[in-house]
Amino acid sequence: VKKGDSAAVVESVKAASDIYSPVSGQVTEANPDLEGAPATVNDDPAGKGWFLKLKLKDAAELDGLMSEAEYQNYVKTL
Repeated sequence: VKKGDSAAVVESVKAASDIYSPVSGQVTEANPDLEGAPATVNDDPAGKGWFLKLKLKDAAELDGLMSEAEYQNYVKTL
C-alpha cells in the first residue's frame, strides 16, 4: 500500500468507509479475527483490534505521524 491509499474497508449497516494507510509498505498480515468480531476494532483498537501489519517501505514516513499522547489529545477535541 502507499501512504494515503485505502488499505482496508469497514462496513456497517449504513455505510462503508475506507481505512487509509498512514505509511507506505507491504502488507504482511491481516487480522483474520475481525471478520467474525468486527466490534473488536472499537473495543480494543490498540490490542486485538488491529487491521493489518506492514513492512515499512520508508521509516522516515513515521516522522510525520502523531505520537500516542498527541493522538489522545486530538481525539478529545472531536
